[in-house]
Amino acid sequence: MTSTASITFKRVELLVRIGEHPWEQDPAKPQRLHIDLTLEFGYNDYFEIHGGYVNYDPLHDFLQALQHKPHINRLEDFSRQIIAACLAMTPAARVKLAVMKPDIFPSMEGVGVAFDVAREDFTP
Repeated sequence: MTSTASITFKRVELLVRIGEHPWEQDPAKPQRLHIDLTLEFGYNDYFEIHGGYVNYDPLHDFLQALQHKPHINRLEDFSRQIIAACLAMTPAARVKLAVMKPDIFPSMEGVGVAFDVAREDFTP
């Protein structure tokens, strides 16, 4: 079995304007993200070739900047932007992304989307 190395962004909360319903468009509402980046190299290579370090600061900065973007209608379009950034800014071979809009409906805790995308399958 081949080992993997991953970077995880857990419980990221961003204040953004996403949704087609009028109550979602203004003001910005919290969106919760969970991102797992499976790297292009395994456990041993992570330490031997890459020195045990991948700079994830640019991706963090990208995520924070999303809070200053204009309204977007669909979670899927928002997610595509994040997946593209993950693949452009890190040596990820695979991106797992879950985005949750909490408290959108009173009858549930939240609604969201989840994607598990291999680099070779992604088209921006």
